[in-house]
Parts: sequence; structure tokens; C-alpha cells
Amino acid sequence: MKKYFEIVNLQIPCSFILNDGTRFDLRTGIPNNALVVYKQGFKNLGLKEGAEELFKKEKINDLIALIRKARRIEDVKVLAAAKADNEKIKEEAEARIKALQSS
Repeated sequence: MKKYFEIVNLQIPCSFILNDGTRFDLRTGIPNNALVVYKQGFKNLGLKEGAEELFKKEKINDLIALIRKARRIEDVKVLAAAKADNEKIKEEAEARIKALQSS
């Protein structure tokens, strides 16, 4: 998972207790459940280039929801690249990038 995710906005990697009671430990690197945790909206994970292959099988509506929740322009670009030929995805990505740039 280290190939697809990076730790963001966190000075020292640490362990977190998620809403479902499970532990998510970043002290030893990126855990195998990083994709699930990212989809749940965990704010300390970012996507690296190439991670779009993890999202190729996602439904369009699920991908749009992830784009709307994305906190970084880099994440929006990676998510949009998963289904680059879809117009709805392109429109949502452009709108989210504009919103992130203005804030």
C-alpha cells in the first residue's frame, strides 16, 4: 500500500482508533487496510500517482463522492484518472479543484 498512499498533515506517524473500534497504526508504515480507511474519509492519508488503479472498479457515484470529499488537489487528480473518459467525473473533478484552489 506504500506505493499508493502517503501520510499527510501529520508530523509524527501514530496510531488511531477508528469509528468502528479498529486500530489504524501509521507508525510502521501504511497498513494493508489503507484503501478502506481512505474511502471512509481518513484525513491523514493522501493518494500517490498510480493509485488510480485501485479505483478503476468503483462505481461512478462512489467515485464522485470521493472526489467531493477529497482534501487535496493531488487526490482529486488521481481519483479522476481512474475513469478519465467519463464526463461527470471530469466535471466534478474540475469543480472540486477550483474549490480547493480558492480556499
